[in-house]
Amino acid sequence: MQDPNFTRSTTPPVERPLTPTDARQGERGKPVFMVLVAGLLLAMVAWGAAEWYGQATEPPAEQTASPPAGPTTPANPNAAPSSNP
Repeated sequence: MQDPNFTRSTTPPVERPLTPTDARQGERGKPVFMVLVAGLLLAMVAWGAAEWYGQATEPPAEQTASPPAGPTTPANPNAAPSSNP
């Protein structure tokens, strides 16, 4: 059963316009600057940690192969091959 004193309003309540000072959500100044500086410092610390970790896990330097023990040049470079291709 409905309340006889209840009336449903079809129009929403009118809100007063806000002044620019009231509409601003936060204050500018030192606290915002400190948060930005702290964020930059944390980003630099994270970057440095990643660089340090990357250097620590670097693969070992490549070793150069030593040449074979025997002679690598023919004894007579002007000699003809021993067989025909």
